[in-house]
Amino acid sequence: AERRPGAVRARLTAGAQNLAAAASDDGIEKLMGGRRAQRAFFMLMAGRYDAAKSAGFDGTIVFDLGLSDGTRNSWAIEVRDGRARAGGAADAALIVRAPLADFIRVSLGGGSFYPLMADGRTMIEGDLALAGRMAEMFGARSVY
Repeated sequence: AERRPGAVRARLTAGAQNLAAAASDDGIEKLMGGRRAQRAFFMLMAGRYDAAKSAGFDGTIVFDLGLSDGTRNSWAIEVRDGRARAGGAADAALIVRAPLADFIRVSLGGGSFYPLMADGRTMIEGDLALAGRMAEMFGARSVY
């Protein structure tokens, strides 16, 4: 079995994608509902940032995630000078408000938030062009 970091990361990503696709909303919330798990997810997401796919974006993206019990957690990824880090300023170029389970599925599957917007499950405020390339920016496959 390959032990290179890229191969390990690819296997972990594939496993997480399969889990997100198969798990119920409750299952995803049990696994990812805590602040620690979410913090780790956003740190990994920032680590997967690909500046070549950002069209020169510098700014902050805020994610406002809701759980079925009404709890909401807000997270940010700040992109500056071709690098991304979890955390960031309050002035957001884009705000994504979504149920946690939907957010995890879209983020891991490289999907789009647009169908979720159409049925009212997700709200996106700000730069919609940025929203359209967000999955690719953070290492997911393109949906286009």
